[in-house]
Amino acid sequence: MPSYPPPEGAKIIWLNSKPPLENKGMDVIAGYDFFSEPEEIHAKLSGSLGTIVIAKVVSEESAKPRNITIWQYRKFLTRLKIGTPNPEYPGMNTTNSEEVLVTKPENPAHFTENFFLPRPLNLQNISRHYARFHNIVDFLRYTAFSIEANTLTQAEALHFFNSSTFVPGGIELGTYPTDWWLDTFVRLVAPSFEFAKRYQPFQAEDPVQKRAISFCQERLGSYLLIKRIAELYGNNLPGSLFGEIATVSNDGVYKSGV
Repeated sequence: MPSYPPPEGAKIIWLNSKPPLENKGMDVIAGYDFFSEPEEIHAKLSGSLGTIVIAKVVSEESAKPRNITIWQYRKFLTRLKIGTPNPEYPGMNTTNSEEVLVTKPENPAHFTENFFLPRPLNLQNISRHYARFHNIVDFLRYTAFSIEANTLTQAEALHFFNSSTFVPGGIELGTYPTDWWLDTFVRLVAPSFEFAKRYQPFQAEDPVQKRAISFCQERLGSYLLIKRIAELYGNNLPGSLFGEIATVSNDGVYKSGV
């Protein structure tokens, strides 16, 4: 369950064959019910499986909300001053469960902008940055599948490889116009499933590197998001578009991959 008090009306995507011990009065959706072999696909797609469930749930709603907000079980986006800056992850503050109870996260449904995003990072070159922390072969394969699925053209793939700006979380951590988000996220699912069908991540046994598909999907989502923001705002980006990532940790220390 979330490590922070979610806004009123939030839905929880539960990715486990066993239901939660208590739902604390929240609307809990059993994500495994949407797949025939959920444990196997969850192992390959990691947390991105939850976002796929979100897309399925929202697409079936007769009256879709104007915006959709996606947070993760220990990460949320905020304008509030919560936690302390993480020196190893720019743009992320680390906090604890006691602090988020006192400084309750605001409800993004009250924001005026259609987008509310993590503050972008300058990585110089996204493919080189990926190779520094992960296995470049996974990134290359994912990009190739993205071209096959017409998510990217070959020309766009070169821009993607050499792009410098990165929005942490891609389009899976923030607030977005619902129709745009659904159309865009569907474009990410095809290469992710194709990767899962044909390959294992290069280090499939490593607890962090086994999440390669999710890491690649995050970067492609970021690329498509930045492209859309540029179309809408050009160089005149309002500061209200951006917030800080708060990550909840029991001991106040951020642990990658947990």
